[in-house]
Amino acid sequence: MNKDIISSDLSADLKNSWATDPLIFNAMNKEFNFSLDAAANDKNHKVPNYLTKEDDSLIVDWWQNIFDYEQASYLNRFTVWINPPYGKGYIKLFMNKAIEQKAKGVTSVLLVPATLDAQWLPISDISEIRIITGGRLSFINPVDGTKVNGNTKGSMFVIFRPSKMPCNITMVDRNELLALGKDHE
Repeated sequence: MNKDIISSDLSADLKNSWATDPLIFNAMNKEFNFSLDAAANDKNHKVPNYLTKEDDSLIVDWWQNIFDYEQASYLNRFTVWINPPYGKGYIKLFMNKAIEQKAKGVTSVLLVPATLDAQWLPISDISEIRIITGGRLSFINPVDGTKVNGNTKGSMFVIFRPSKMPCNITMVDRNELLALGKDHE
């Protein structure tokens, strides 16, 4: 398979299966220590506890899934990583699920396109937005597992925390994230 494959060359299911660069995930995981990957498959999951399309992450209670998986509420580590599918309105659906789950004590971090004017971005419910600067992220090809450059949009992290606070918007340098992720491989 050509490593320069573009999304339009893929089936609809594969278009929604691009994985996060492990270095980017490692950088965020260092801070959040994720308990669940809520938008994964058997090949691209980032933590051992993950939900696939077949599990239907939008119906499953993330808090209960984490509690059942960890089998100990004392961990108090209800953090969810989400690189949602970008097609068919999925980002909005995952944003709504994150809002629902934050009321149960779950912190969710979504990696989404940096589109601050998007209708799917519920600013009043978001704790923090981190806009990635200094270059665009690469993603992992769902077919051959290679890192692919050429992302057509910038990216940002949207963070939902259980506590009510006004949305804080910051910038984070892509190369600093990559370096931090490499330090924690």
